[in-house]
Amino acid sequence: MNRRRLLKGIGAASTVSLAGLAGCLDNEELTWMIPWSEGGGTDTYARQLGPLMEEELDGSVVIDNQPGAGSLRGIEWLHDQEDDGTVFGTANTPSWQFGWRLEGIDDWQPSDFEPIAYSGVFGYTIIVNDELGVSDFSELQDAYADGEVDNFAHQGTGHDSHVISYLLRDEYDLEWENAVAYDGGGEVNEAVISGETPVGIATNTSAADAADSGDVSAIVNLMDTDIDAFPEIDQITNYGDSLAYISEFRQTQIAPPGTPEDVRQDLADAIEYAATHDEAQEWAEETGNVLEYGDMNAAADDLDGALDELEANVDFEAFEERIDEDA
Repeated sequence: MNRRRLLKGIGAASTVSLAGLAGCLDNEELTWMIPWSEGGGTDTYARQLGPLMEEELDGSVVIDNQPGAGSLRGIEWLHDQEDDGTVFGTANTPSWQFGWRLEGIDDWQPSDFEPIAYSGVFGYTIIVNDELGVSDFSELQDAYADGEVDNFAHQGTGHDSHVISYLLRDEYDLEWENAVAYDGGGEVNEAVISGETPVGIATNTSAADAADSGDVSAIVNLMDTDIDAFPEIDQITNYGDSLAYISEFRQTQIAPPGTPEDVRQDLADAIEYAATHDEAQEWAEETGNVLEYGDMNAAADDLDGALDELEANVDFEAFEERIDEDA
């Protein structure tokens, strides 16, 4: 499956200024491309960090939302921008590498981009409707084995959470009968809250929101990173190997190919200032989000290693066959 520039024109972009112009940065604004819609988790992180970055840069940072194609539309847009340092973006590693590999895009590759830093960590949990009466993964395994529940919700056909659904069944004895595709995490949360599909995959951020409803609990952490919002949550690593290679995401800041290192270092310094600032850390503590700064070398490791790790652990050809079967 080869796709060349098929992502253009998918979705709609919105550009929203953060703070007022706090100064000048070579008489130009910085554009921060977020490949998801306004109000989503990645966008929320950026809007917390953007004003603090402006303090450090003494300039303006403008969020440019470029949603579509599971973040690939915005990332492809970023690939074609000037390499003068005025534009950068966030890509959720390894989710975007997974999407790129599955789509078979041959016009660009993840390693084309220049690393800047990473600023946050988030990932998947398993959430259940409280009426099911399970509190950990072992009890959930039993509920499926006993036929108390049949369906399992994920965030779209071909999505990385779709792969995880199969991994949980094939390697972790979660014997669901039907993997039910919803249009994103919000719909999964709604389905679990309503009981329509009482078990599903949600990010730790959206799981915290769902749990606030009083009808849903996050019972399993599919990441390796601990989640402050769920200090007592069960860990998938208690039942098998780590799934972090596909279930744990770093918000990796990247620049168009050819962007000079000194310019990227200035951006990395501003991201470090913002991510480690007391105001941002207080927000993280209050919300249960994970702010964690990684430097340019750490971001480079993401670009170099994420795809290799996916290839080593995911049989993409077999998964494509399963997508066809589920369609």
